Amino acid sequence: LRDAPRNAPWRTPVMAELVGLLQNNDHPLGLRGQAIAAFALSGDPNAAALFRQLMQTPSNELRQLAALGAGMLADPKATEHLVGILMQSAGAACQAACLALVQVGTGTALEAIASVLLGADEPLRIAAAEALANHPAEGHETLRDGITSEDILVRRAIVYGLARIREEWARELRGRIPTTDDQWVVRNAAVEVLD
Repeated sequence: LRDAPRNAPWRTPVMAELVGLLQNNDHPLGLRGQAIAAFALSGDPNAAALFRQLMQTPSNELRQLAALGAGMLADPKATEHLVGILMQSAGAACQAACLALVQVGTGTALEAIASVLLGADEPLRIAAAEALANHPAEGHETLRDGITSEDILVRRAIVYGLARIREEWARELRGRIPTTDDQWVVRNAAVEVLD
């Protein structure tokens, strides 16, 4: 699609077929993910709007895929919809929304991730910390600062975020946590990551 002329007569029917494939829950998630990638890489100006629309469907899988597509496009207009997924969904859809918000990278998107890190349930906090590892500027700084938080759940989540960073400062920080943190749940997470 990205190489095809925008006025090619076959382009519209192919895109309509891909939308149908996306909305059919009988198709495997991997195949539907390929359709999302095709839209995101197509260069079509309507792809971002499609992803925002799909994020409002009741299907958790479809919201997950649409969030990943919005993240691929780093669509700042999707921020509100991605935050909505965090509030209304669970599991992989929320993880995808965290990844997408970090990829969008606007102040509002990163504030939403920080709120998740500070106040969501533990699996979602971990997803937020791991997503922040993908943002070298703001995300790494947030993780570095957050490891000294009073909240043990924040520190525990940050251990998992630091595990995704392959830089020397992160390795040193991870190596100190098992001996310096005063909470066993944080120390155990750090040992698990080191193993």
